Amino acid sequence: MSAIAIQSSGSGAGTLSIAAPITASNYTLSLPAVTDTFSTQTTVNSRIQPITASVAASALTVTLNPTTLDFRATPLTDGTVNTRTVGSAISVVVSSGSTLGTVSAQQSRIVVIALDNAGTIELAVVNISGGNNLDETTLISTTAEGGAGAADSANVVYSTTARTSLPYRVVGFIQSTQATAGTWATAPSTIQGSGGQALAAMSSLGYSQTWQSVTRTSGTTYYNTTGKPIAMSVVCDVSTTYSLTVNGFAVTASAGNAAGNRSAVSWVIPAGASYVFTCSGVITIWVELR
Repeated sequence: MSAIAIQSSGSGAGTLSIAAPITASNYTLSLPAVTDTFSTQTTVNSRIQPITASVAASALTVTLNPTTLDFRATPLTDGTVNTRTVGSAISVVVSSGSTLGTVSAQQSRIVVIALDNAGTIELAVVNISGGNNLDETTLISTTAEGGAGAADSANVVYSTTARTSLPYRVVGFIQSTQATAGTWATAPSTIQGSGGQALAAMSSLGYSQTWQSVTRTSGTTYYNTTGKPIAMSVVCDVSTTYSLTVNGFAVTASAGNAAGNRSAVSWVIPAGASYVFTCSGVITIWVELR
């Protein structure tokens, strides 16, 4: 049987009183098996979450350390909030050979997600370039990581065990550049815990961005490694044809203009996406909001 000890501060003249409520019912106060400090603040669940990430044997291990999180309930018509405690560290492993849809030698942002599996918290990861809805107002389904080479899609959320329609919280992200996608040999360049919807705010178009003139070449593949959407605007003189392909999808194409005319076009490039602009004329302006 565990004992309960109440220890005085050793100094101070005040008295701490614990008062019972006026009630005819019995209540039990269950304490979590964690070390923590009570606070008068009511925003404890929006704090930065304690995550770590490491590489070994060409695999990536992402960990959420002890914490407390609030989750929405299921179904979506239920507005109840469930407070869950992570009593000991939990992890998810991205096996050697699994790329998460990342590209060799290109920086990627991997989002870390906590799942509420009927009171048991589990961890999942997803590549932000997949464009998944991570606003915490929906339920999320995952695919089992599955071992080497089994987790290769940017738009799939991977966890140790596949789960269906669970409440979730975004608890952070890591930024990583690997020489060979799927060979997790280089430690993440950034490990950032998040609270509430901080990731959504940090990933929004225009947030902490400025218009910049960039050097680009027609027909060359570039990657948006900023972790948030960017806007691009291009002016192509004496253009007969132009096209833009994003993540292999043909976004737009023009059959051309009359000789001597100018094409001025603008698009938004999602976070993590590849993009190729091809112009048969001379590119005189290429600027990006990044």
